[in-house]
Amino acid sequence: MATSSPFDAALRDVLDGLHAATLELLRAEDPAEVARRAAEGVLGLTGSSSAVVALGSPDHGYDRLFTRSAGSSTGSVDDGTAIDLLAAAGFGPPGRPLPDRGRNAAAGVELRAYGQLVGAIAVGRQADYSPTERLALDLYAAYVGLAIAASSRWDEPARSVERVERAHEQAVEVLDAVSSHAATGENLGDFHRRLARTVGGLVDAGRVLFWRLGTDHTLEPISGGFRVDAEFLARLKPTRCEPGADDLASRVVFDDFIFRANRTDDPPQHDNALDLLGVESAICVSWRAGEERLGLLAAYDSERPGGFSREDAWVLQKAGLAAGLVTRLWQAQEELGRTVDRLTNVDSARQMLLKNVTTVVEKERQRFVSELHDDALQKLTAAELHLARLTPGAALDLESLEKLRGGLEETENALRRLVFDVRPPALENPDGLEQSIRDRAAMLAGTRIDAELALEVPDDLSLETKTLIFRQVAEAISNVERHSGATHVKVSLSIVDGGVLGTVRDDGQGFEVAERSNLPGHLGLLALRERSLMAGGRYKIESAPGAGTQVEFWMPLDGA
Repeated sequence: MATSSPFDAALRDVLDGLHAATLELLRAEDPAEVARRAAEGVLGLTGSSSAVVALGSPDHGYDRLFTRSAGSSTGSVDDGTAIDLLAAAGFGPPGRPLPDRGRNAAAGVELRAYGQLVGAIAVGRQADYSPTERLALDLYAAYVGLAIAASSRWDEPARSVERVERAHEQAVEVLDAVSSHAATGENLGDFHRRLARTVGGLVDAGRVLFWRLGTDHTLEPISGGFRVDAEFLARLKPTRCEPGADDLASRVVFDDFIFRANRTDDPPQHDNALDLLGVESAICVSWRAGEERLGLLAAYDSERPGGFSREDAWVLQKAGLAAGLVTRLWQAQEELGRTVDRLTNVDSARQMLLKNVTTVVEKERQRFVSELHDDALQKLTAAELHLARLTPGAALDLESLEKLRGGLEETENALRRLVFDVRPPALENPDGLEQSIRDRAAMLAGTRIDAELALEVPDDLSLETKTLIFRQVAEAISNVERHSGATHVKVSLSIVDGGVLGTVRDDGQGFEVAERSNLPGHLGLLALRERSLMAGGRYKIESAPGAGTQVEFWMPLDGA
């Protein structure tokens, strides 16, 4: 991935900032020192003007407040201001009204360690916080909560000081690896494979695997994990995950539950889950980007006799949170690339239209003059000849009068059709689009083509949109009338994806689309395609010799 991308630069800045801020926490020896360093670190990490780290819970009053201010001579803020900042971030004491911060913004997150609430962290400034900054705050807060727990020597019999320090170092290694893999990975799948390998080495796992949560809330394993072969992958079955559900997978994904099970547990727990996976030990944590749930990160078959530890869960949590940040940024970059490609295609179509517009206008003028000359003017000339044959003062015989009347009627119809092609008179009415299309289809009555209409369009379209859609349909019908040799044509309009989808299908002789597209003079097909692209829509034509033709176009509705 090219490091010049703005997404890469933003990601690198966030991860470098997290790396530096977490290194500072390693030097803290007690919870108070962790909180002081955290208040200083989060100020720089998020570019905030003030920060507060509170220990304890809002329900019983915070035990201690640790603050930092970028604009204060003392470098801190008073307790009242700190409580207001916590309340603005959603962590104020019960019953305390929200402060009026004017146009200032606040962001915050709870501090938790192994599922237990230990405090909160809040930051404030004038400008709103971006999604990237909120993700960085979320990731940093998770580390701060665990650092507070480690520094207070919770569950000391289960952990030695050396293991706590090693867990600190491993968490920093994970952040460093995420930064490195994000910069060097060829694509998102390659990044996940590299990170899985790094995590496997840090927690001594036999296998590491990402599970992705689909839009249908189905959790499925992603191929290409660390030491995950096809045989192991085949044993893993997709599972349903729902917010609020009580199954293990749903609790891990949506409730940040840390699942950890080893065959050596006494008493044994979750042996049924291990049997289902076919492993001796397992640990999995949520994989998310802020509050967006992407799936879970799992490690299997610990290579240590005691199985996976709480410190391993710490490492996986950091990896899951950082991977969520990278995944979301990478997906945003890919979406931006697709958008650029679409805009490039539209721009190319616009440039092509500009090149052809003079030719198209001139050809349309020629066609208008030709139809006027070959149809209406010829009929008027014939009527004039009939009049010239009449003897002045003589009585008109019925046959001559009928021929004259018929010639004038044909001239009137030809002129009406020509005027209709230039601008249908009913188009400006509320239901003018549907009526104009029906009027155009009615003109096929003099041919052997039977027309079928299925029109579902709103009445409140702008005149510009109605004109574009009518031109598309009229052009397609004209192509059927002149070139197809069809006996039946079906015209349908419907609302699809915020726009109008039009289809004109005939049972005519058809043609080779590639050959017809390259033939000069086929301005009807050119106009159909370029009119769709200019409107921000799309166009497709399907045909084959003897199989008829289908023209399909889609145009966005007004404001869509």
